[in-house]
Amino acid sequence: MTRFRKMSVVAILIISVILGSLFLTSCGSREKWDIETEFLIIGGGIAGLSAAIEAADIGIRDILILEQLGFTGGAAFISAGILGGWDTQVSRAQGINVDPVDIFNEHMREKKFLLDPRLTMQTVNESSGMIDWLIGLGVEFEPQVGTREGYGTLNAIHLVKDEGVGMRAPFEEAIESRREITTMLHTRAVELVERDGAEVGAVAVQDGKTLRIGAKAVLLATGGYTSNHELITMAHPANRVFQAGRLPGANGDGLIMATRLGAATQGLDQIQVYMSHYDNARSSLPWIFNIFVGWNGSRFMDEKRTGQTWNDDNRLDTIMRLGLDGQDHFWAINDHAAMTMFGIAGLDMNSERVVVGNTIEELAAATGINASGLRATVNRWNTMVRNGADTDFGRTSMLLPITTGPFYAVRTILSASVSHGGIVKNELSEVLRFDGSKIPGLYAAGEVAVVTNSNGYTINNAIIFGRIAARSASDFIRR
Repeated sequence: MTRFRKMSVVAILIISVILGSLFLTSCGSREKWDIETEFLIIGGGIAGLSAAIEAADIGIRDILILEQLGFTGGAAFISAGILGGWDTQVSRAQGINVDPVDIFNEHMREKKFLLDPRLTMQTVNESSGMIDWLIGLGVEFEPQVGTREGYGTLNAIHLVKDEGVGMRAPFEEAIESRREITTMLHTRAVELVERDGAEVGAVAVQDGKTLRIGAKAVLLATGGYTSNHELITMAHPANRVFQAGRLPGANGDGLIMATRLGAATQGLDQIQVYMSHYDNARSSLPWIFNIFVGWNGSRFMDEKRTGQTWNDDNRLDTIMRLGLDGQDHFWAINDHAAMTMFGIAGLDMNSERVVVGNTIEELAAATGINASGLRATVNRWNTMVRNGADTDFGRTSMLLPITTGPFYAVRTILSASVSHGGIVKNELSEVLRFDGSKIPGLYAAGEVAVVTNSNGYTINNAIIFGRIAARSASDFIRR
């Protein structure tokens, strides 16, 4: 099993029991079904959609997707459309050749060797064919493959044209053209149904009506749990300082349902976080700000270190700062020159969360930040920028001075973005119990399961294991 820090097996077992208690819905009679299908996919994000397309293409004749929201695609279709890959049609056209072993090693280093090496290598190995599969669906990529800050150092990053939304039409057309697939929107699965140790269906609610759905195989592709503050805090009390994410549907349903059947979980403390406006988790504005300071005016971290790689460090540094300040937020500081460079200086920045001052002292007075502390920090920062080195925290990117008024401060906090822990699966996407045994007929893919990837391969991971789940389900159905 993957080694995750701070989470003993006993702790995870206790959490799993508690998670299971969150759902009190009874499945009623388990001998009659309102709907029957061969392959039931719970969750219409990119993992579930990929699984459905693959299932139809390999011969499963009756596929049902349940999606609790009124649309499909999940986080992928609103993402920046960043995917990793090697030896793809796009990279070959540029003559780029990257060794997958190098990609694997970078994944392991970036996640501090917390990843399952076998499954991570599987994610990397299948990323080549995955990109080409997407091209076959009609997804268009930018012609240049290269690197991107925060996504590794290798020339393997592929950018979808028009970002994540560029995947929507090809996937919707693929689903629509395969008559084997039925999609039920506004339909929330609330319980899995097990019989004789095997998964055989689910209970769902649509427009207040309870539906019992029988299936020969079930895939959980419900996404993560970052929008459920109670759940992320239950998983790890230190997560209480995180602002819950605002991604619709990221409520942990799949995690809760699976643990009721005894599914193993790992790394539930591993929540990737980003800096965002206080009380506005959807904002990413503070990422363009130069420095973060506490109420004493002092910096407390490398503001540009990658959230996924340094998640624990970001969390611990923030907890320390908030604890010392006795506050539930800190401040992101920038100047007019940087705002102009980023093209947002003309926006009305005066709001409850954004404070403007013509001088550093005015900014301090308006925010309540210690004025002498803030002035000393800004002066020191500007000196380090001139010298080309952050000798306090080792930051290496976006070393921009803070010299040109007016100056800006944004109330900032950590917001949960991606859950890296979840259900334990194997190389066939089969869900495992804590003793390593399988739950027959039950599969998991995407953010609902423990990640086996690092930056730039989150969407890859969902697509790859969604397709693997479809192939495994096909083999199981035909036994």
